[in-house]
Amino acid sequence: MWDVIQSVWPYRLLAFAVFASAYPLSFVLPQQMGWENGSFENLQVVAYAFGFVQAGILASRTSGAWRALWIALMPVWFILVARELSWAAVFHEPTHFSANGPMYQASKLLWYNGAVTPIVAALLLFSLITVIRGRVWRLLPAVQGNNQLPVLECGMTVVSVILMTAAEHHMGMSLDAVVGNGQIFEEAVELAASLFLLTAQQRVRMGGGLRPATLLSTPAWH
Repeated sequence: MWDVIQSVWPYRLLAFAVFASAYPLSFVLPQQMGWENGSFENLQVVAYAFGFVQAGILASRTSGAWRALWIALMPVWFILVARELSWAAVFHEPTHFSANGPMYQASKLLWYNGAVTPIVAALLLFSLITVIRGRVWRLLPAVQGNNQLPVLECGMTVVSVILMTAAEHHMGMSLDAVVGNGQIFEEAVELAASLFLLTAQQRVRMGGGLRPATLLSTPAWH
């Protein structure tokens, strides 16, 4: 069972399955599943939280550049979780309802809303400094040499973001003519994107070798 969890294939197959099902699901699922704080968004939170916890565990079991990498990724996962929770606005009563379900307007619900952007910027700056100090780029040959560079997963994440943007009618794009419920489609594709990111993290971890001794072999903090 542990070997299956360690493998990249469960993550990859699940990501592609969700991605492929987004289109047909947009015709059959009730709109409520795509609402803010609905089923799809809650699953996205689970996926991002899993990535955060996994990165934390890996950081605690490694050192050097590998530890720097996992520490740098933790704020990114945290931001993704917080964003899906509307920075905790979803724990309040909705400010109003629209055709797309309950709306949670953070500016009206959160007393700390003005601090969200500076906090996000600070977390990303911390990640950047951690990457630079840890010289994380030195891990690239190991990951690439083990054929675990997550090019496919990153590419599918980009494709997912483009489809999400179109489904939300941004940048002059629209998918209304080809999908069923655009909100269901967008949330399903976003769930797939979160799973592609998880797969990418798993591939990078495997690129360093499965044994802790391999991961511990790249010093950085000097």
